[in-house]
Amino acid sequence: MEGTSPSKIDESVNKGSTSGIEVTPEFDPDLTLAQQIAENERQMYERSQQMMTEIEDEVRKTQPLVSDKQEIISLVAEFDPDDSPQYFKKATELAEVYSHIRRIRGDGNCFYRAVLTALLERCFDHADELNRFNEQVKEWRQRLVKLESFPDLTTGDFCTSMEQLMTSMIDGTMQPQILMDDLNQDGVANYYVAFCRFICSGYLRENEALYSGFVEGNRTIDQFCREEVEPMWKDCDHLCIIALVNAIGVSIRIEYMDRSQAPSGGWRHDFIVDGNEEPKL
Repeated sequence: MEGTSPSKIDESVNKGSTSGIEVTPEFDPDLTLAQQIAENERQMYERSQQMMTEIEDEVRKTQPLVSDKQEIISLVAEFDPDDSPQYFKKATELAEVYSHIRRIRGDGNCFYRAVLTALLERCFDHADELNRFNEQVKEWRQRLVKLESFPDLTTGDFCTSMEQLMTSMIDGTMQPQILMDDLNQDGVANYYVAFCRFICSGYLRENEALYSGFVEGNRTIDQFCREEVEPMWKDCDHLCIIALVNAIGVSIRIEYMDRSQAPSGGWRHDFIVDGNEEPKL
């Protein structure tokens, strides 16, 4: 086997082409130590961002924003009863209650997208729910405008997108499969998600006195909404869930695969809007 001279090894390392070898960043010798550290941190951040972008690109290629309906047995099949007995047991129990699932891409918008998808599907089957939610959507445009944080210039396009969607569902031009196609297009679906985020934020702002004590980190409701609710791709926490279900006016049930994640420590939690109403989603 032909050997490789040390000079060639050094050359390949400097070019960063040798697999498994960490390449030390090259610095201008005239830089101070503080500047070198700052430059190193910048390069590490850029590499980290590049890796995240590559991962996100791969996820986009393999996972739709909203999947087709799948028989729930596919969830049971994911877990081995010996290796993951808790998850297998929960999946089996879910299969006794539900027939199908839709998988939602976990991108930070997933909860908003999941609730909206379920609600819109329900609207196709229940005319009373469709009319109720249509009125709710139109009402929210005015409620947002009344809040100083939401000028119409900021929220108008998102409200218009939802209003047009509701109109098309009412007049029958929007069909279930067309809706699913739209929900899988970032350019369309993100407008719907943004609307959900705005009304979630709007509800919290309208009820600041009620919810301000539940905000962590010594932040105001305004700060919480600007940092955690309104930005896209930020996960939805317990407070946001409460606000969202009240904003859309629909009670929901969340089933937890991991009971440690449930607010009450159980397997499911109902978020109820009005009194003893049964969850619709």
